[in-house]
Amino acid sequence: MARKSREKLSKKRSIKGYKEQAESNQLLKLFSGVTDYRKAKGKRHKIEHVLYLSVLAGLMGATDYKQISIWIDKHIQKEQIKKLLGIEFILTPKKSVVSEILAKVDSEEVEGVFREWIKNYVDTTGKHLSVDGKVMNGSRYKDKRSIEVVGAVLSEIGVVIAHQQIAQKSNEIPALQAMIGELDDTFIFTFDAMNTQKKR
Repeated sequence: MARKSREKLSKKRSIKGYKEQAESNQLLKLFSGVTDYRKAKGKRHKIEHVLYLSVLAGLMGATDYKQISIWIDKHIQKEQIKKLLGIEFILTPKKSVVSEILAKVDSEEVEGVFREWIKNYVDTTGKHLSVDGKVMNGSRYKDKRSIEVVGAVLSEIGVVIAHQQIAQKSNEIPALQAMIGELDDTFIFTFDAMNTQKKR
């Protein structure tokens, strides 16, 4: 009953213009298309809200699940954040909710969102890409190992335009090959000598 009341209040308050103000939020829109693995029963937070807030937290310096959760808890009720989300009433998610969503969301879908979003702001045609493998700081979750990725950076402006996760018990060579196959073939790539090997 309480949840239905909150939903009605949320819809009523959104009439004030919050929804309209969020329509230009391209990243939030793209995140709404990410598959939500959770069951509908008991779900209190939209996956696009948690993902978007997590991105903001990361941009503000958060490097792990705990720091992301702390940032969200501190800022989620601020007026400017609610306007970005397009809603005036929102519950603050618990740390367990944030960490579980980030740990279990389909990383390939999120990467697809990022690549689509970055195209709106960066001209990547015929550019030079520097590629290197990195361990994602703070990505370890319970008994899972930290995530390793290959990142592609536009050398001219220092902006990352793509990532490719390195499979466990593997290395960056097959990950780089997969990423090259997915990106525009007009790029000029620079990478470590190990990626010139013909055998893995």
